[in-house]
Amino acid sequence: MADAASSPVSQTSPAQSPLARLFVEHNQELVRFLLTRLNSRQEAEEVAQESYARLLRLDQPAVLGFLRAYLFKTAANLAIDRLRHRTTLKGAESKLEISYALKTERTPEDLTGCAQEADLIQQFLSELPPACHRAFVLYRVHEFSLGEVAAQMGVSERMIRYYVIQAMQHCRTRLGSMKSVEGTKS
Repeated sequence: MADAASSPVSQTSPAQSPLARLFVEHNQELVRFLLTRLNSRQEAEEVAQESYARLLRLDQPAVLGFLRAYLFKTAANLAIDRLRHRTTLKGAESKLEISYALKTERTPEDLTGCAQEADLIQQFLSELPPACHRAFVLYRVHEFSLGEVAAQMGVSERMIRYYVIQAMQHCRTRLGSMKSVEGTKS
């Protein structure tokens, strides 16, 4: 019996600590919950750990009657903060890329290549059905919102999203096949 009393399991038995019991009973569920929001197991585990750390910082966590609900709400808030931070970082990276692009001077070869690629894209778009072509041009070139394009064309936003995706896939496929043909020629 003395061995059982000194084992790690008995030291963190559910009867001794509500937080330990919460961890044992709900940690996997919490990580899965966060994984659906963050799409990264590592980040989900980090946020779960931070959530438990915040529970431990409470003066009297056992007083909380709804530890599980508090834990999940804390985790959800931390996940939102993490997603906001991720979005901010992406925005800063794109600003750096734009700044770099503005600082670098384009050569005549770059400009000619861009013009040729634009002509190819125009050709690829002309191969699409008229509704798909129009939806893509309104959305990507004229920068209308999905709702504005849908209202103008008299179809649902979902249909516009489908048209835009179809047009992008078509252009990527055609451009990729053109580049692979060029690669085999050289």
